[in-house]
Amino acid sequence: MSNSTLFLRDYTNRPADLFALPDDEFFFLVHRDFKAELSRLTRAYSVGGRDATQPSSKSPSVILFGENYDEVNRTLVGLQTVKWIMTGQYDILVSNQAEALKLSRESFNQIREFYTSTVKTSDEWYALITSIIVNDIGKDDRLASDYEARTGENIATLNHDMILLKAVKSGLVECLDHLPEEDRADIIRGMELGAEFNFGQLAQAENAPACLASLVKMRGHARSFRLRFSEQLLDIAGAAGHLDWTGAKKLTQSNYDAYRTVYEIGMGIISEGLSLRAGYDMVLTRRLDLLREKGFRPLNLNKEDDRALARVLCMSSVADLATAELYNRAWTSLEDNVRQSLRKSLNIDGSVSEPAVQVTYIPALITQAVDINGPTTIEMKERALRSALRYLCRVMTAPDKPAGPVIVIERNVLATIKQVVQSQQFREDPTILETAAIPESLVAMMESDQK
Repeated sequence: MSNSTLFLRDYTNRPADLFALPDDEFFFLVHRDFKAELSRLTRAYSVGGRDATQPSSKSPSVILFGENYDEVNRTLVGLQTVKWIMTGQYDILVSNQAEALKLSRESFNQIREFYTSTVKTSDEWYALITSIIVNDIGKDDRLASDYEARTGENIATLNHDMILLKAVKSGLVECLDHLPEEDRADIIRGMELGAEFNFGQLAQAENAPACLASLVKMRGHARSFRLRFSEQLLDIAGAAGHLDWTGAKKLTQSNYDAYRTVYEIGMGIISEGLSLRAGYDMVLTRRLDLLREKGFRPLNLNKEDDRALARVLCMSSVADLATAELYNRAWTSLEDNVRQSLRKSLNIDGSVSEPAVQVTYIPALITQAVDINGPTTIEMKERALRSALRYLCRVMTAPDKPAGPVIVIERNVLATIKQVVQSQQFREDPTILETAAIPESLVAMMESDQK
């Protein structure tokens, strides 16, 4: 443990010194200020998954707690990415990225310039670190039970962002009380946005165009939006931190481009009156531009079949020609009724008369299905992908609907990932996914949320 007499707050006055600290000292410094929040992350649920081999070095979680906790590692690798960015350690940040997907040095410099120009003061650095640490503590089941004990309201079925927001407003997340009021208000405003709108879900076309209505509420609060984006970019940087903590594996060029697009969409809606559909289609267009440059066939977003395939390509962050061709073969070889159903479902924007369905964690389900562990062939991957798409079709067309003027329905497939996709039976026969249970239908957005 660090013997430093300085606290994290002292170091945020000297960010160059803070980010020059050895990793273990840096982690213990953060732990000293956020013991309760990091403790919650040790209990947080995780998508899971395991690489065949993990780094030989100690993970951030092992350094602090003596064992691996997925969400601790994901959070602290995201935070560690700030160190790599601000100290110019490009080679470390990209060290575990595949060559074909690697973040360019030019983009790295753009990211560094963004943080340098956005986070300038000691208070802003401390607010950003706080925002990173608390982002996923809503995944701790005990936070919802603590909230129920305090208020009498059961919020266990809400998404983790909404659980966090409610817990913060009830005073359960005390670290926010240490912030200046302006910074605390900006973080909470960002959480309110995050409870309805997820940057990663838009970057992967996982949500529906109606969900972008939440950005309209941020008009007049561009600083809060920038802070939220700063934290969310680091969230994707740490997304594979439970598998490999030696670099920012998921902050690849294509993912950075997607998140930069989300930022531009957000600022366009907040400051320039960009429409929701036009903003959403920017995500699809830029993914297709990337793939077309690599030789993939042109897709026309004005054609429903092409637009539906574009969403599937975005959901899986497809960034190379071979993978795009695999997805194209799987898509075009689907049964006509399945493809027609997906074509319709994936083109619904979301309204009271025709609610959209948001299948939460479908990017993880599809990519884990395709990249099943162990020896495999292109044909096996294609077969698994078709099974995943048939399951997606069933989930998106299930008839049940929550009561009230719902415009976006959420169905969360995390349990399916854990119970089916990560099972040995799936590796032997991926078609078992096609008959997996349909998740409960929850409200993702009501008509009133658009106003």
